[in-house]
Amino acid sequence: MAGKWQAGNLPAELTSLIGRRGELDQVRRACRRSRLVTLTGVGGVGKSRLALRAAADLRPEFGGGAWLVELSPLLDGSLLPHAIAEALRLTDQTTRPMIEVLAEHLYGREVLLVLDTCEHLAGPCSATVTTLLDAVPGLRVLATSRRPLEAPGELVIVVDPLPVPPSGSTGPASGDAVALLAERAAETVPGFDLAEEDQEAVGRLCRRLEGIPLAIELAAARLRELPVARLADRLDDRFSALEDDPAATAGPPWHQALRTAIGWSHELCEPAERLLWARLSVFAGDFDAEAVREICADERLPEADIGLLLDALAASRS
Repeated sequence: MAGKWQAGNLPAELTSLIGRRGELDQVRRACRRSRLVTLTGVGGVGKSRLALRAAADLRPEFGGGAWLVELSPLLDGSLLPHAIAEALRLTDQTTRPMIEVLAEHLYGREVLLVLDTCEHLAGPCSATVTTLLDAVPGLRVLATSRRPLEAPGELVIVVDPLPVPPSGSTGPASGDAVALLAERAAETVPGFDLAEEDQEAVGRLCRRLEGIPLAIELAAARLRELPVARLADRLDDRFSALEDDPAATAGPPWHQALRTAIGWSHELCEPAERLLWARLSVFAGDFDAEAVREICADERLPEADIGLLLDALAASRS
């Protein structure tokens, strides 16, 4: 076995966390009293961000560090122990089962393990976590998943959308959803400020997006192209169109809000950007610009344009 043990691998936060004070306190307290805590909620609601902030706050309490394992690229549940070992920067040249290697090297350490995006591997996650928790007394696990892992001793916390201004309110738009929109817009548009005449549109926009942070951030990125009132009107129009499509409105309203925001973001792209967006769907996991040029370029998308188009798509999501 080789590998230098370090304090963890949590990524640095690039943007501020808006709201969530109560939820953050709840997660920290839960992790101190329960060895397995799972944050559940719809896609885009902010489970990962909340988990990472809580883990960063708790890291000084764990001598062995706080470690993030990103599971979204992992499709084979049998490789979960290997993914954890890779996140821990451990290598092993023996033929022993990796779960045994993990248990051996975690034993005697106080460690917080963050398993992010578990829903597609809920069964393997449950089995692996149960084995490790049984074998390693100092281990605690904080997981994010759209559904509980159904593991013994699991404490489930549901992450709700951000509060939005009530319908019909006449005063200045306020609340965490509005604060998120304003801050992300200010990061995108220099000098951005919510004018008094924009208050109604801001409240309407946040309500339409059901307080889903990812949807709100997608909307904020579009304030480079359109003022708030026009964005709100376009979103209203899109919802009205979706009301006639049973497939589009299936499921909870939060799902509809996120689908609407993503579809609306797609519609605001230039034709070449939309074409590249569609072609990027062939990649099941991570990819780089060279792979995109190799796979996606043709006479309609010249190789020389791929870099600029990728930058434009990235900017539309920032």
